[in-house]
Amino acid sequence: MFRKYKSRKPTNVIFVFFRLLLSLTMFALLLGGVYSAYKHFSGLDPLKLDPQSLLKTAVNAKTPQQLLTALSSVKLTTGVSRQVLGQSALENLTKSPTSPTSGGSAFKFLLVADSHNDNANLKKAIAEAKQTHPDLAFIIGLGDYTDVGTVDELRSAKKEFDFGALRYFLLAGDHDLWDSRNRSLPPTADFNEVFGLTFQSFMFENFKFLILDNSDDYKGLGDEQLKWVTAELEKAKTEGVKGIFVFVHEPLFHPSSDHVMGKVEKDLKLQAKSLIRQLADVGVKKVFAGDIHYFSEYSEPETNLSMVTVGAITSERNPQSPRFAVVSVYQDGSTKVEDVEIK
Repeated sequence: MFRKYKSRKPTNVIFVFFRLLLSLTMFALLLGGVYSAYKHFSGLDPLKLDPQSLLKTAVNAKTPQQLLTALSSVKLTTGVSRQVLGQSALENLTKSPTSPTSGGSAFKFLLVADSHNDNANLKKAIAEAKQTHPDLAFIIGLGDYTDVGTVDELRSAKKEFDFGALRYFLLAGDHDLWDSRNRSLPPTADFNEVFGLTFQSFMFENFKFLILDNSDDYKGLGDEQLKWVTAELEKAKTEGVKGIFVFVHEPLFHPSSDHVMGKVEKDLKLQAKSLIRQLADVGVKKVFAGDIHYFSEYSEPETNLSMVTVGAITSERNPQSPRFAVVSVYQDGSTKVEDVEIK
């Protein structure tokens, strides 16, 4: 009449503990993978966010859009800042380490990076920058205007720079070398054919600009360019320049991204470190770079050399919205870098 149930055997404690440990290990590995992937592709280390700033930002935001915009400007404990300069952000912009300290404005120039064949956005960036800042003196491009660096791709990008009707100085990116290398040509062959020199210097308003080429992941700057850099820096000592600005494709250092010089050929990290010391010793004002598809401002910790990475023009593979930067240079050599979202 009554069904007979078998009593359950007591659970093996060791088995339960092992299963729990395995579950926790798998969860930790998953979190580690997500963390590493986000840090690698975005250039932002979420573990270095300032918790106080993050909490204050979240509490003060009134809408989801305000929250997203505000979070992009939260400071990192390393000193890196993220700024999305929409209308509201422009109104609330506070003084940053790169704000001018004294002296009047000397000139402004436009920085673009990583368009990756998104020539529509490249065209919009130049047009918007010119409209907002009609006094722009010139454009400096930080590389990766193409996906694989064919002559046709490079020429398509060149049309937009020519159409912008501003003088421009362009350095190559690693993507701009792929086609030449695949055809067993010198890596910069296609770039040289379309744009000319890959490294150069020029003077403007008594400031010296060094356009360096570290786009080759396997040789870095190379012996010839390294000797040229040394000669240019020595020359600057006798030229009485107000300041020196340096431009590279791959960052020489970044506090939260692995996308730096030496990411492929590890020995190049030593070359980058040596170059940082060399630039700091002669008092370089700022080093600008692209490649990581993220805007950030920070200082190299050993030399306190000021650095900026410029956000990407492209709408693909971009952790931020497409953007460019406008740099205001002041008579005393100080600068203000505006990170501007493409509308």
